[in-house]
Amino acid sequence: MKCEHKPAQDPSFSRYAAETMLPLLLSLKQELTGVRTADDIEYVHRTRVATRRLRACLTIFSPSLPHEKIKNWRRTIRDITRSLGEARDLDVQIDFISTFISRHIRDECQEELFFYSDHELGHHPLFSTKQVEGKGNNDEPGSDPLLFCTRSFDINRPGLECLLQRLKARRQHIQPDLVKAADRLELTAVPESMISYLHELKIRAEIEGGTVNSQFSYEQAFVSIMTAISNLFWFEPWLNEPDNIHQHHEMRIAAKRLRYILEAFSGLYECGLKTEIKTFKSLQDVLGDMHDCDVWVEKIPAFILDEKKRAYRYFGNPDFFSIIEHGLSRLLENRKNRRVELFNELHVLWDKIREEGFWDQLMEKVSHPARFSFIEDGVQDNDRPVTIALISDIHANLPALEAVLADAKQKGATAVLNAGDSIGYGAFPDEVISYLRSSHVLSVIGNYDLAVLSKKWKTGRPRSHDKQAAMRFAFQNLSKENRTYLAGLSREFRLRVRGTNILVTHGSPDQIDEYLDRGTPESRLREIAEKARADIIITGHSHLPSIRQVDDVLFVNCGSVGRTEDGDPRACYALLTLDPLSVVHVRVSYDISRAITAMQNRHLPGSFTRMISEGRSHDDISGHGDPA
Repeated sequence: MKCEHKPAQDPSFSRYAAETMLPLLLSLKQELTGVRTADDIEYVHRTRVATRRLRACLTIFSPSLPHEKIKNWRRTIRDITRSLGEARDLDVQIDFISTFISRHIRDECQEELFFYSDHELGHHPLFSTKQVEGKGNNDEPGSDPLLFCTRSFDINRPGLECLLQRLKARRQHIQPDLVKAADRLELTAVPESMISYLHELKIRAEIEGGTVNSQFSYEQAFVSIMTAISNLFWFEPWLNEPDNIHQHHEMRIAAKRLRYILEAFSGLYECGLKTEIKTFKSLQDVLGDMHDCDVWVEKIPAFILDEKKRAYRYFGNPDFFSIIEHGLSRLLENRKNRRVELFNELHVLWDKIREEGFWDQLMEKVSHPARFSFIEDGVQDNDRPVTIALISDIHANLPALEAVLADAKQKGATAVLNAGDSIGYGAFPDEVISYLRSSHVLSVIGNYDLAVLSKKWKTGRPRSHDKQAAMRFAFQNLSKENRTYLAGLSREFRLRVRGTNILVTHGSPDQIDEYLDRGTPESRLREIAEKARADIIITGHSHLPSIRQVDDVLFVNCGSVGRTEDGDPRACYALLTLDPLSVVHVRVSYDISRAITAMQNRHLPGSFTRMISEGRSHDDISGHGDPA
């Protein structure tokens, strides 16, 4: 099926992608020389950072990159990241142990007292000597004065020095592997291929007029950043569990990815997002130090066991191990204690970030598309109220979507938020997704969208043959590009406009297929409101429009654009106005006959035409309740 509304590649976004990625690739090529020589541990570090930033860029700039090459590029860059992983870990550990020895060991030295004659002692550099009063007689021929000496004995040093030497030996051992990895990367010619493509992309974009930051660029930034923020907040509950090291490690990775995304899009914003990037660097550092402690706590007992076995093999008994055991135990204790301190520091930092309004400030900056992505000239009068169209449950009904967006624009809407379920039942799945994309509509994924992408009809769910047919038709008539786009949508996103925090999700923040409408108990809405951290919660799913307020939180169900279920077959959407706040539902007539004819021409079940013409659910028409 040919797509009627294929989104055009945005030249400004393409140029921005090229200008962001090219320096990273050039840096990668330069740093690889240092990785080979191993003159400075920072070469490995900078190379890994460059590869990670490139991998983030390959995802967020994918709309401008060749789909047939991205997979190979991503795999090749990922391989070099992984090949440098152990080397970077060892470099960090060697540096830490060296610093630990120099800073901590002298504080725990013990003094041992020895008596020597002067000729026995000589001038040993480890000993300081003093003549002992009353010992020896310098006047007697052949009598050596007895001197006492103090020797600083570092009880921790032997174990730590042993560990340090083992780490250095391992690092030296794997260096040839790093050289081979660098050579393999050059043999693939992937960096050269990427550089060549990006140079061409930049020139083509300049010719096509890509000279300013476009609405599409801000839209991509918003979606990527808000998705990353949502992923980071998913780990917030684990901040109450100090021993859940796995989730803390995953939170560290989420914070790092968010930082890389902010760095990639920083050029779009006048402030460069410098404050935000610095804040995430601090958060990432604390989480990273916690992870390092976790690695040591796991590594040291294993090292102790290996050294005991080694001592037994060489000496026939583990007695020699007592020389190095103390230092290793001291290090283990230090890392456990430091881990507790860092966890407390993380709490303090996280609370400080929230109390200072950091999240609100960040969301206000990146919510640019939610203010005026829908108007063609991109000009917004900041003194006028902001009007946003809220839509949901289009269900592949292109005529209804076109009528709603035209009406919303005529009524002054400057942005459109879509609460999901964009496909299914209707005859235009691919056209609807393309139209949403070309109209810069900000969307979340719905439960039906997920069911189609996961091919649920193959498992016999739903039990209704008509609904199985709808899912199969939607999947088979989606282009690969639009499937990828749909699969990349998040289940929710947050934005902040004119000081108002807005949460958009399909069902509820807890469950994608939960109904929030006029029939939802107030106690349930209050439970959601208490933990949602939002002033307005936008949902769909029920196909029944509603507006409810619980305490200070406004719940808005958009109704359905393409498949109403309240007996009114007209398309339904909501208009949200901010500063001052107001919400109204709007009904729009559209060419239902066009939608019905398309269903018939594409051999969709007859029950679907009754659904849109009568404004009733499939279960009402079929007489059974089989949820899709």
